[in-house]
Amino acid sequence: MFAPDHNISHDEMSAGLHVVKNMAAIINNSANNTHKNNKDLQPGGGYQLPAEAYFDEGWLDREKRELFPANWNFICTESDISEPGSYLATEVGHYPIIVLRDEAGELRAFHNICRHRGARLLEDTGNCSRIVCPYHRWQYGLDGSLQNAPQADKELPDMNKADWGLMPVPVESWMGMVLVNPDGKAGSLEDWLGDLKGYMDVFRVDQLTELAQGEYTFNANWKFYIENHIDWYHLWYTHAQTLGSLDHHKGYYHQLGSHWVSYEPFKDPERADPFKSLEWLDDEARLNGAHLMFPNLALFSGSSWFGIGHLVPDAPDLTRMQYRFFALDGQDPTLFLEGFKQVTQVEDAEMAARLQSTVRSPAFNVGPLTQNYEKPITEFHDNYLKYVSIPTRT
Repeated sequence: MFAPDHNISHDEMSAGLHVVKNMAAIINNSANNTHKNNKDLQPGGGYQLPAEAYFDEGWLDREKRELFPANWNFICTESDISEPGSYLATEVGHYPIIVLRDEAGELRAFHNICRHRGARLLEDTGNCSRIVCPYHRWQYGLDGSLQNAPQADKELPDMNKADWGLMPVPVESWMGMVLVNPDGKAGSLEDWLGDLKGYMDVFRVDQLTELAQGEYTFNANWKFYIENHIDWYHLWYTHAQTLGSLDHHKGYYHQLGSHWVSYEPFKDPERADPFKSLEWLDDEARLNGAHLMFPNLALFSGSSWFGIGHLVPDAPDLTRMQYRFFALDGQDPTLFLEGFKQVTQVEDAEMAARLQSTVRSPAFNVGPLTQNYEKPITEFHDNYLKYVSIPTRT
């Protein structure tokens, strides 16, 4: 334990305290001035999210209530629920959701909530001919209609079963991917996708075969990973070895509303494709691509393949990446996956975790940002804040 030197005079001690106070004031003023000037050195509206957006449980709760449900969200592929009666139960934000095939093979989605007392109906994946609540055995058809409620004739004589079917959720398919909009307010999927649809449709993903899927977790907020995904500046340095064959200086990106696409060529245009080439692709689509379907679906593309990476927040500082890759049938993805995992699971996730390890510090601060290469991050913040506002400090 530190013990004070009792030989120090009162005047000397007072002078020392005065110096310490002055030093603290200088440090605080410097930090405040740096913070005030940051946005002058950042593109667009600047880096707008406060540090607590990346570690606060209440902030994640708001995202689950206000951000994810208000947009279209990837759930699964059509092949995951290919047969009549097949279903998948999941959650989007705070909304438990069921997606299924009805008897006619049509896609449907419902809130996974019994209309009687609100119990969760289905778990995980499976196949069923009807949906039965385990609590009081209310039964629903695959079209969501209430078919039976035990003892309803005697105990619920005034209930019209037609009024108490499952609550539907907008569901659509795009490129073989099943997407839902839990709050039902995002409009049609086509309108919501905007120009992103045209850029991605050329890959004809629904005609490709899923060669691989998997997931991994990393210790960082999901937004740190998305910001890394759309950050061009780090490509030269974080991925100096793994992506060194790409000509980053000749690459480019497009901001498409809330979505984003980017392309860059290889330094050696004659390099071999990892899979059989997709001969129908145009010149742009044949470039190496990294894209974003707002807010949390990373898309990857190349001249012979297409991939998706779904960022699922399990906690403010814990994220799951669920990935899938598609190409022409009958090919071995082993070597390709090794490279993908090195870039994303090792290099990108490590950088996100490094940010997470400092974000709680009172000294955490984002300084000058490159005017072009990191501008997509500030655009992401602009779009994010349309759904989740920054609380007013009192």
